[in-house]
Amino acid sequence: MNNKAMPAVTLGLVIIALAVGLIVYYLTENALGAVGVVVLIAGAVTSVLALGYSATPDKFGPSEAMYRLAAGAVAADVGVVLLLAAFTSLGAVILVAIFLIILAVVGISVALINGKEGK
Repeated sequence: MNNKAMPAVTLGLVIIALAVGLIVYYLTENALGAVGVVVLIAGAVTSVLALGYSATPDKFGPSEAMYRLAAGAVAADVGVVLLLAAFTSLGAVILVAIFLIILAVVGISVALINGKEGK
């Protein structure tokens, strides 16, 4: 895909995420759940669209694709925790633990993928 089209595609998908969030809010009257849906969709979109960016590692860090993949995964993690907080009776400690577990899995995955590319 042309990198010049990526911002327009991203904007379109974020608008769709906002619309889905509004629908969730309308149906459930739960603002936290609606925000969770928007953040989850935006994070998933960011991760998927990372495939359209360069996978060549940067001089001082991970590639553009890896950066976007990790950022999207962390955003999706936040969205999942917000949804769990909105629609379950899990305590704050459990929610933080779930967030940290997913965050650790993302971090380990990025480290292992970048470790393969090193010399």
